[in-house]
Amino acid sequence: MELREAGRDDAPAIAELLAAHSLALHGERDLAPVQILEWFGLPGIWMRLVEVDGGLAGYADVSEEAGRWNIDLRSLDGEAARVLLEAAREHAGQGSLLRGYAASEDALAAEAYRHAGFAIVRHSFQMRVELPVPPDSPELPKGIVVRPMQVGEEERIHAAHMSAFADHWEFHEQSYELWRRWHRDREYFDATLWFLALAQTENGEEIAGFVLCSPHFSGEPDFGWIELLGVRPAWRRRGLGEALLRHGLRALRARGFTKIGLGVDAENTTGAVRLYERVGMRPVRRSDTWELRT
Repeated sequence: MELREAGRDDAPAIAELLAAHSLALHGERDLAPVQILEWFGLPGIWMRLVEVDGGLAGYADVSEEAGRWNIDLRSLDGEAARVLLEAAREHAGQGSLLRGYAASEDALAAEAYRHAGFAIVRHSFQMRVELPVPPDSPELPKGIVVRPMQVGEEERIHAAHMSAFADHWEFHEQSYELWRRWHRDREYFDATLWFLALAQTENGEEIAGFVLCSPHFSGEPDFGWIELLGVRPAWRRRGLGEALLRHGLRALRARGFTKIGLGVDAENTTGAVRLYERVGMRPVRRSDTWELRT
């Protein structure tokens, strides 16, 4: 068994490993190969592989943000998972807050996290809806108009995102540069699927909310994704969140996406899970968040 650093030339093999991992757990692929190449360009990312008998058996990456070390661990071999997780702990160092993410069905990852002393602190859902026909047009709150973003509005969208999510669990302010790298500068970005809800105020036009959509990162031609949905506090409890959600679903369906999904914190305090259920979405996967303070 060999632990080594991942390089760009490993991207095809990593894609096949992650496809095998996802197929074993969920019966479907999670990521298109081009997404793996994008990871190598993320700032500060640490990526390691474990090989067994010349073939890849496990993958892990670690990235640090706001004093927290986030771990993505995926393995087809229990020992490989433990080796990768121990390497991730050593990389983060003593006195660190480590947070790992794994599908609830992933017994190998769960065993590795438990063996290393991690404990589950949170859950999230992936929710989906099938749309055989286009949904009806949403009714917007009075004084609100929705349109696609325009080039040059990215910093305004970043500010609206930070405002809308400020009361979420473990929120931290993200720099515009990092936000842009994670959201705007990705292969699957499509400006015509980023929608802004605009309101006229005494300070001029303001972003009241947003729904940012895209093709799903698996590359499946019928799978659309709602990447972000948010309403700023001053415009909540007016039905804007549901209207934006329905607007996003309708736009994705018009592009030919008949299966649409999103991710959500299972313990979200703004009622997001209930909102998604009202439009017909149902949980299809659960992910566990594991935590360890070293």
